[in-house]
Amino acid sequence: MAKSKPSAEMLTTLLHLVRLGAVRSFSVVSSGRLGDSLGVSQQAASLRLRGLQAAGLVERAQSGRGLAVRLTDAGLDLVEAFMADAAANLEKGRSALAFRGTLFTGMKEGGYYVSLEGYSGGFSGALGFKPFPGTLNLRLTSQAMIDQRRRLDLMKGIEIPGFSDSKRSFGPVKCFRAKVAARLPGAALAIERTHYDSSVLEVISPVNVRRALALKDGDECSVTVYLGEGWARRR
Repeated sequence: MAKSKPSAEMLTTLLHLVRLGAVRSFSVVSSGRLGDSLGVSQQAASLRLRGLQAAGLVERAQSGRGLAVRLTDAGLDLVEAFMADAAANLEKGRSALAFRGTLFTGMKEGGYYVSLEGYSGGFSGALGFKPFPGTLNLRLTSQAMIDQRRRLDLMKGIEIPGFSDSKRSFGPVKCFRAKVAARLPGAALAIERTHYDSSVLEVISPVNVRRALALKDGDECSVTVYLGEGWARRR
């Protein structure tokens, strides 16, 4: 028998639980606290929690004198699907995102990975250029741009397949075509496992951008990230 579709009320409650920290780890979230977040009574919030538990969307466990809550894999899948769909709909009709940030020198990790033949060949096939062995690291200058960077993680980009060598395996990399300073070709990376948070935009290019634009740490630089086919397909 097919599972029934969760109600809007259940989804709303899940989103508020995420906001309160009950994601992958148990978090003490009382029905009173959840009710305050939702704008409903403690009794109504308690009923919602029991309904989510019965539907297999949350787990509850005793924690001291109270109850701790976390989303199950099914609950997380539901929230992530909703967020991805919302992000896609927000971007309908918008072909690019504008970023601006200040340059800083990273840990050289990006240059190492970009230079690996498995990734270098993948970028060349997907983007039409072999990247310079290094990434341009931009510290984003506003909260709005940080939020934009987070949205890239939820959107469908160009996937560079993972690969394995004799020592280890390397996972896939998602990227988006881009222009640096409105003229140099490039791609913005949206890497799942990275040392940087959403305040940093990592960019690759077929050229040494710092040298081409005479940039140094602390200088500002703009990057336009294309959500569709981008500059390479419009020339």
